Amino acid sequence: MLWGISLATSVELEDEEGVIKGPHYYLIKRRPLDDLEGEIYILLAEKGPMPLSALWRKLNCHLWELTAALKRLKDKGLLEEMDVIEDAYQRQG
Repeated sequence: MLWGISLATSVELEDEEGVIKGPHYYLIKRRPLDDLEGEIYILLAEKGPMPLSALWRKLNCHLWELTAALKRLKDKGLLEEMDVIEDAYQRQG
């Protein structure tokens, strides 16, 4: 017989990438996507183009939250995705 564990907290996830997400302690802590959008916009305005990994290291959020916020900004026409360029990595320092 199998016994399941029921979580008291319900977490609704935006899943655009098809990444499997399941019950995990750290998924309970979430950042509002509106707040992340603002932080991302300010960070990109100050630093210029940044790779996803550099944005993720700067922001205290889950990767799926970051990609959801970036998609929302892209859908609003506030940012555009570009091919990786060496200069983008050099400006991070």
